[in-house]
Amino acid sequence: MRHHWTRLMVASGAMILAVGCGGGGGYGGGATGPTTTQTPPAGGSTSTNISVVDNAFRPAATTVPVGSAVTWTWNGAVQHNVTFDDGTASPTQGSGTFVRTFTQAGTYAYHCTIHGVAMSGKVTVQ
Repeated sequence: MRHHWTRLMVASGAMILAVGCGGGGGYGGGATGPTTTQTPPAGGSTSTNISVVDNAFRPAATTVPVGSAVTWTWNGAVQHNVTFDDGTASPTQGSGTFVRTFTQAGTYAYHCTIHGVAMSGKVTVQ
């Protein structure tokens, strides 16, 4: 009986290794043809959704293509705003969303005027 149990455990481990080590490239795995590896931009994220939480923007930096709309969503308990260095700003609020569409390439720095540079971020548009 013990020999049977040992063989079952060895066979199960081999199946787990075979499935877990499946091939493929890029982020998704399982590709069957040539693949292109995607490298995240130097700014970190490529998200068009940013959470405004208590004293932080998450992610604080993102890179998006020209024409992208980025949405900030308030998730914390404290009031904040999104104020860009170019003067564009959201209202100061404790809930809801703010959307900005970026039509030109460049780097757009922003911060919360209540919390200053300690709560800041940037959107890089390519």
